[in-house]
Amino acid sequence: MIQEIAHKSKWFWPWQDDKEETWLEQMSKQGLHLKQVKIWGGYDFIKAAPKDYIYRLDFRDSLKQKDKEAYLHLFTDLGWEHIGEMNGWQYFRRESQSEETQELFTDADSKIQKYRRILTWVGLSYPSYLVIFVALWSSYPEWAMWLTIAIILLTSTIWLLMSVKLWQRINQLKAL
Repeated sequence: MIQEIAHKSKWFWPWQDDKEETWLEQMSKQGLHLKQVKIWGGYDFIKAAPKDYIYRLDFRDSLKQKDKEAYLHLFTDLGWEHIGEMNGWQYFRRESQSEETQELFTDADSKIQKYRRILTWVGLSYPSYLVIFVALWSSYPEWAMWLTIAIILLTSTIWLLMSVKLWQRINQLKAL
């Protein structure tokens, strides 16, 4: 039996994981169940009967295979299905069961750690990005160098915004 696939695009920022989870849940209630997440906000869905799925995301970008197996086993033992990953984001789902917790992590400290992992990734990836652009400057014509500077300023602003928003999310969780 061939499964019909629907392709959707939607952009979420790293601090908007709760909005992404809600959107994925709405898609499942419409009969579109997440099959795969792609880079740049691409999603593949399997068309099937509507279900009341709960989706949760975690960020783990540097798991070794042995650690990853233990990590995934922990959640599958708790009834979560691992759908896949994209750039360190881990996607889980399970059918809604009102008598059980609907969260991967029930304490604020675990959620804070997730956002700190994202913040660390943002902080470590940015210098690498700058080095690549600066290393290529000598081969650029002058107009391209100025365009590159404009791109660096724009992306620096985005990186700063991400950092601020992630810190705000952490502080919200600390206040709980």
